[in-house]
Amino acid sequence: MTGRDAMASRQRPRNYLAPGERRRIFWMLMPPALVAFLVLGWIEQQWFPRRGPPAEKQIDTRLATVRGAAPAGDEVLIEAEPEPFVALEEGLSASADALAKVRDDAFFRHAEEPAWIQTWLTLRSAAPEGIRAAATPVSFTELFGQPLSFRGRAVRFKGTLRRLERLRAPANDYDILEYWQGWLEPAGGPPAPIVVQFLRLPPGMPEGLKINEPVEVTGYFFKRYAYKATDTIRRAPLVMAIEPFWTPRTPVEPGGTALGTVAVVTVASLVAATALAMFFGNRGRRRPPPAPPQDLDDVLAGVDIVSTAESLRRLATEHASDHPGARETQP
Repeated sequence: MTGRDAMASRQRPRNYLAPGERRRIFWMLMPPALVAFLVLGWIEQQWFPRRGPPAEKQIDTRLATVRGAAPAGDEVLIEAEPEPFVALEEGLSASADALAKVRDDAFFRHAEEPAWIQTWLTLRSAAPEGIRAAATPVSFTELFGQPLSFRGRAVRFKGTLRRLERLRAPANDYDILEYWQGWLEPAGGPPAPIVVQFLRLPPGMPEGLKINEPVEVTGYFFKRYAYKATDTIRRAPLVMAIEPFWTPRTPVEPGGTALGTVAVVTVASLVAATALAMFFGNRGRRRPPPAPPQDLDDVLAGVDIVSTAESLRRLATEHASDHPGARETQP
């Protein structure tokens, strides 16, 4: 085997620091890594969902149209009067006589109008800071389960308004022409509404049959109100307030925020930024390609190969020519 064949049979070591090698490794590893990232994210969502806080116990808000056992034959059943309301403290939204005529688990009755009007007058004349200072933080469960305890008292809670519409007020002598009635999903559950009524709205607040506005409500509890739902007659706490505390939100473009969409956009941006950085980084630092490897015979073609003895003789001759007196002194 000649020297040319021996050199040809040997492979030159790969330079992994060369720009071409780096780009090749990047595009060889990045697509599989991206696919693996998305697949693992999808598997995590499907088989390992995040556990949220335990769901609050459901509350049955249905109102039976007939209470107790059905009458047998000509038997007459007389329903007992509800427990009377007794005012035990000051600071109520209306007089004790007016609040005593409010009936829970019923629609609005004509006898409840004085308490309803007096509550609006109290809200309109009182300072919002004073009502908030006297308000008790409550939950849906407390309002729904203890209507007599909270009748006419200031309460405070948070939630999300899902529906808000303007209604005409009954004829009165106090210049109350209209009000807004909303259906609020309480913060922390359960998935049952609280009916809220406002005398006015903050400027720019959306209204309609389908809204999604987080608010805080500070007002007076009025009654456990009966309303006609899509399936049956249900009950909900009713709270009256001067206006909701609402903070406008920054508009968000419609679109999904699922893990898959976020992962695709994020990884695609990283890949594009990395590719551009490598392209512009290597653009001004390109080096000429290395010369092709040469055979040993070509490299040694112009080299004068001599033996060791010949090299010493030539060296002695050059030394004698540089020092002519050295030859004359020899014996």
